[in-house]
Amino acid sequence: MVDIGRALELPDIDIPNGDIRSLRQQTAVLVRLPSIPGRAVERFFSTARTEEANRIAIAMGIAYEEDRRRAIIMRAKARAAARIAQAIAEGRY
Repeated sequence: MVDIGRALELPDIDIPNGDIRSLRQQTAVLVRLPSIPGRAVERFFSTARTEEANRIAIAMGIAYEEDRRRAIIMRAKARAAARIAQAIAEGRY
């Protein structure tokens, strides 16, 4: 059985000089990820960012190419409509 009185007791927090700033620094140090000797943590996460950036760049390239082709087709359709309108205006159609 768990002793509730003991479980509810607050742990002793060692705050030198009662300074809150030193307590915040101590907690920040305890919260950070443990370091791996000879390895940088950023290396583990940067590959995923690089791959995501490459995928976005490829998708943007595909979208740009599709937009360029669509613009060529629309200009050709506009020229064809203009030729037909000109032919109708001149009475050749």
